[in-house]
Amino acid sequence: MIVTGFIKDTYAASRILNFSTSHSSFINIHYSREIFDHIENSNGFIYNTMMGAYLQTNHLKEPFFLYELMLNNKNSVYPDTYTYPLLIQACIARHSVLEGKEIHNHVVKMGFDSNVYVRNTLINMYAVCGDMVDARKVFDESPVRDSVSWNSILAGYVQMGNVEEAKLIFDQMPEKNIIASNSMIALFGRCGRVPEAYQLFTNMKEKDLVSWTALITCYEKTGLHQEALIMFVKMNGIGIKTDEVAVISVLAACAQSSVMNTGASIHGLIITRGTASKTL
Repeated sequence: MIVTGFIKDTYAASRILNFSTSHSSFINIHYSREIFDHIENSNGFIYNTMMGAYLQTNHLKEPFFLYELMLNNKNSVYPDTYTYPLLIQACIARHSVLEGKEIHNHVVKMGFDSNVYVRNTLINMYAVCGDMVDARKVFDESPVRDSVSWNSILAGYVQMGNVEEAKLIFDQMPEKNIIASNSMIALFGRCGRVPEAYQLFTNMKEKDLVSWTALITCYEKTGLHQEALIMFVKMNGIGIKTDEVAVISVLAACAQSSVMNTGASIHGLIITRGTASKTL
């Protein structure tokens, strides 16, 4: 492409760069950067592709250098709704709320603060970094909230162990999806609020393995070992496949209850299901 001059064609160059960065397991990121540097007429897609490649390969400072290069590009390349989420994800990976706030200022300055995708990434960034005040502010000021918005702010409160605020958000959610419900069961369990965990579990229209495991763990951690065993038996009775997390919790319950026969039965079960190597 260099010899024939096709590297100057923006579309052709973007395709080879996209291929190179998509196969970073066997194409070195520095080689992809060489391709990037050979492109004369870069556009936003090309910059975003390179930023994403740096993010995926854990080169977390490089996206910021590229962003600065983008802003100073003589060909008037501008950031878009994909650029800022990439930069915010780099802030999350670096656990740097200070850099996140700087990018947030750029988001507002460049007029992307009303974009739901950008806002959701900001909510997640503040929540992961433990700044729930700013996370809530972004959430409350969002003109549009989708399921990701609600799940992100809820996850932040769950991570902080703030049961009351998490309950307020959960109760206001337009659609209480299974991920949100599972998070609340786990939070109730961590805080020893077993009746609320059980009530929520009972009211769920759909339950998955995580739902059952969260409640079993809740019982085991609060000393309700017999209840944990009963739930484990019910889970297997309806055909839900057991994983190592549930097995570890129920074996711990058996140990605390000194129920050796039940423990031996569970041992046989996990050997049959093929999870023994992961748990024992």
